[in-house]
Amino acid sequence: MIEWDRNNATAVNICSQSIDYQGIIRHINEGVLIIREEVIVFANSGFETLVRSTLDTFLGRPLTDLIVPEDRGRVLRHCQAIIKTSSLPDRIEFSIARPQETTIVEMKTAVIDCQGPAILAALTDITQRRKDRLELQQIKDRLESILHSMNDVVISLSTQDNTILAINPAAEALYGIPRRDFGPTAEQLMQFVHPEDREKVQDYYNNLIEEEFDELQYRIVSKNGRVKWVHDEGRLVYCTARSIRRIDHVIRDITEQKEALDALTRSEKKYRNFFHHTKDMAYSVTPEGHFIDINKAGIQLLGFSNREEALSANLKDYYENLTDRADFLGQLNEKGFVTNKHVRFRRKDGRTIEVAITARAKTDESGYLISYEGIAHNITQALEDQRNRVLRNAAGGMCHYLNTHLMHIINANEGIAEEMDALEELMNKDALAPKQHGTWLTISQSLHDYISDLTQASHKITTVTKAFNSAFLTYKEEAYLDKTILDIFSLYLDEPGSCSNTPDTD
Repeated sequence: MIEWDRNNATAVNICSQSIDYQGIIRHINEGVLIIREEVIVFANSGFETLVRSTLDTFLGRPLTDLIVPEDRGRVLRHCQAIIKTSSLPDRIEFSIARPQETTIVEMKTAVIDCQGPAILAALTDITQRRKDRLELQQIKDRLESILHSMNDVVISLSTQDNTILAINPAAEALYGIPRRDFGPTAEQLMQFVHPEDREKVQDYYNNLIEEEFDELQYRIVSKNGRVKWVHDEGRLVYCTARSIRRIDHVIRDITEQKEALDALTRSEKKYRNFFHHTKDMAYSVTPEGHFIDINKAGIQLLGFSNREEALSANLKDYYENLTDRADFLGQLNEKGFVTNKHVRFRRKDGRTIEVAITARAKTDESGYLISYEGIAHNITQALEDQRNRVLRNAAGGMCHYLNTHLMHIINANEGIAEEMDALEELMNKDALAPKQHGTWLTISQSLHDYISDLTQASHKITTVTKAFNSAFLTYKEEAYLDKTILDIFSLYLDEPGSCSNTPDTD
């Protein structure tokens, strides 16, 4: 029979053996059981704490009564088998039902003689350990999921012999070979490095333990022969304060970024070359109009002495009409760009020039206005040439008109002169009375004077039209202003002996 004295913990006779219960209580914190024929015949206070119940509730009862239903059969089979076979594992995990909860325990077993074969079991609560293990496994699973979904290659290397401890699937896309074909060491990684970069990459890997963290950009050649740029970040991973566990490398394919950066660099170089060598004014100003940058052509166009003077100025001060500026900026802010907008600038020396501006409003990622950038083409001479062409065409039309009517006048004048000659010849044949002859001479002289005046006027008009024709037929985009036209007339209109419309009388 089982005897139990919980208060004074006296020696108890169990299975014809003398057991020092006080020694067990004092030295063992785990729950301790003796199970014989599937029934609990002994338990210590540690087991009471474990199951949160008193001894009288479970002594003499089968152990399986305390086990959750889904684990009972497995534990029972284990206890039966361990009695018969010593080679079985001496540990088993299962769940025990406690008030309002269950706990996971690990039971270590040994077979003893207790009036026949019996099991001495030590039970440890591993609920928290299992929970920690489960959480750790979940974290590990999440990390593996992240690593498997990453586009970056993650490689872990041994610090002892550069053995590849782990490599994620992204390596297949980067290097172009299946993950299973990677060799056991990092030497195969070096085979993918571009020959021109291999030496510096080898130094980078060799010095990483000393540096603890470093990064490097270099080229690799994938299996299909394509050259790629990668960014390699390497760092030491410690398992204790100073004990190195491994070296991790995160290798990112930056080929597209590198190509884009190179293209941007070329574009910027091309832009700077255009900016500084174009004959047009290229400039950048703040939203308020202060110059951020201006090229040499712009400095000359606005009449600045040097670049420093230009950068201290405000473009707003060089608009001849601020209304033009307001209209220009209104279109620029509304559309984001303006093409071939005509405005007038007043140079430092006071001269007015007309320019055609193509500009854009530069904003940041948030849409905030940063600056205005533009190209201003000086069209002053072009507009003057255009006006001169219009004037030339008008003058040419006028000359044509004058020449046409002048031809009629000359023909008519010549006809009158011929008729006068014929009439005088006729009068000379027929003698006239003295009084009639005098009258005839007066009339004849007046007619000759009129003919002379018409001839002189025709000559002057012909000279003027010839001057116009000579000037504009040899036109070479020169500045023919109104004064030039008037100068042509003044050469002839100011001469003495102008036309007389009054007949001479004796």
